[in-house]
Amino acid sequence: MSESPNNATPSDSDRSARLMGVNPLLLILLLAVLAFAVYLQVSNPHKKYSRQAYWQTATVDDVYTIPDEALQPGNRNGPVLLWAATGANDPEVIAALVERGADVNESDAGAFSGTPLSAAAGYSSNPAIIDVLVRLGADIHKVVGSNNKTPLIIAAEINQNPEIAERLIRHGANLNYRDLTGRTAIEQAIRFENNAVAAVLRKHSAPVLP
Repeated sequence: MSESPNNATPSDSDRSARLMGVNPLLLILLLAVLAFAVYLQVSNPHKKYSRQAYWQTATVDDVYTIPDEALQPGNRNGPVLLWAATGANDPEVIAALVERGADVNESDAGAFSGTPLSAAAGYSSNPAIIDVLVRLGADIHKVVGSNNKTPLIIAAEINQNPEIAERLIRHGANLNYRDLTGRTAIEQAIRFENNAVAAVLRKHSAPVLP
């Protein structure tokens, strides 16, 4: 018995036509995403050097394989590159980057305007990173962000390793400075319940909350 037209099985050409006709806007969007990904890769070929994951396993030898243009002042990855490199295990990685031309005080172009030292103050667990940055000329008093925070205040707020604050103080960080919120480093440490760092700041006679 022959099938009625309503029950006929769609042919391959029918299926193709339907697939071609489904969500053309989705196809355009996918093509646009692919084109944008290619554009980012072409316009920013050195982006991997601005990612902390790269520097977690990087060595001094790796530093000397980085293209010169990735280290030029004003390069879109310049400040972020050294900022990310503060997560390196070996502090000599920082020294090698500066030797090759990275600016130890260059600020990120974003709203936070972070520096390598502010990054290390906030996120590094290795006090030797603080030492090498300061030895290479990092400004211990340079403020960043909309609230003008010093590296010491950043460490007081978010770094759980008291040795980071200890090193910043040893290198001359100002315990009495108040950011635009009106608070000192110890006041921020107490506010953020960063008790180990608050203890270090008390030891160095920082002002405390009443």
